[in-house]
Amino acid sequence: MALLTDEKTNKPSLWKQALRTVKGDSTTELVEQFTQEMTLVAEGLCEDQARLRKAMDGLIREADGQKAKAEQDYQDVLRQMENHQKETKQQLEELSRRVSALEKPVGKSVLGRFHLGGDMMSRITLLVGLVCATVLIVTVLKLFM
Repeated sequence: MALLTDEKTNKPSLWKQALRTVKGDSTTELVEQFTQEMTLVAEGLCEDQARLRKAMDGLIREADGQKAKAEQDYQDVLRQMENHQKETKQQLEELSRRVSALEKPVGKSVLGRFHLGGDMMSRITLLVGLVCATVLIVTVLKLFM
């Protein structure tokens, strides 16, 4: 019987020894080491994420600033174009008024001379004067060229 009790007492120790070789002596130490390493990795990832978030916030602020500046530049250019368009329109209207004002007296004076004069001799005199003036201008131009 004594042999049997020795066998029974050896079996549990053999079993424990086999488990120790498979598991290792310090399972809790390994778990603790793994936990520490994973904590370190998680802290590193958190720091990286915080840096990336700060960088993204900076980029967003910079992009917002550039967008605001571009919008302001666009509004300035648009205002300048509108002002230039108004000035051009005013100049065009002024020139149109001047041309209209100049057309009226010239039209009346030329038509008045030709149509109002019933005298044939005055018409012939006017035509001869125009021909002479033309010949004189052509002669002067030929002289200087």
